[in-house]
Amino acid sequence: MLYDAHTHLHEFLDSRIEEFSREIVMVGVSDDYPSSKRTMDLAEKFSNVIPCVGIHPWNVDKVSIDELRQLERLVSEAGCIGEVGLDRRFVPQTFDRQLEFFRTFVEWARDYDLPLNIHAPDAWRDALELIRRSDVNKALFHWYTGPLNLLGEIRDYGYYISINAAIKIQEKSRLVAREAPLDIILLESDGPYEYRGITLEPPMVKDAALIVAEIKGVHLDELWDRVRENFSRLFKHV
Repeated sequence: MLYDAHTHLHEFLDSRIEEFSREIVMVGVSDDYPSSKRTMDLAEKFSNVIPCVGIHPWNVDKVSIDELRQLERLVSEAGCIGEVGLDRRFVPQTFDRQLEFFRTFVEWARDYDLPLNIHAPDAWRDALELIRRSDVNKALFHWYTGPLNLLGEIRDYGYYISINAAIKIQEKSRLVAREAPLDIILLESDGPYEYRGITLEPPMVKDAALIVAEIKGVHLDELWDRVRENFSRLFKHV
């Protein structure tokens, strides 16, 4: 099996998810309560889907605190909490509200012992410090394009990063792949997000793996073995 640590399966048709799930174990992240509910339903239908529930930082100004309370009812059955986080790059104007929501998700992650699937453009340090101080044990910094000198700290705290399939065309992802230790690397698609003309989908983790293996100077099978080990530790998947 292959592994995609971050994809928005709720945006795909069930027939496409069925195709993906034949060879890929996928962590389905959510954007709000309705998408979280659909992600949970998909995990019931497809055994290779690990469901995450959450409210995306781009959406915190569009939802009420009541929706946050609704979401908590799903947490105990979820496999992780995400997509959640902080974003100083794309929506800095809502940062204070993002912080309010993220603190709640961090508390849930600690209390329910669930991994966080974190979005943190230009807020990598903020997110790392918050989860570290809150004694969160498991976290993934998705599509990591942050400071290279932060990778050592992420590893020291036992957290992970994911490298997106956009590594085909994104130089920063190649730099991250070069510097990140193998024991913190996961792969992801963030599908069906469109990046510079490419519509990302879970099968593209195969392309990402080829590039990462080449950069790291390891055989492709070894790369997938390490990704599988990291994935299993983070998401308790056998």
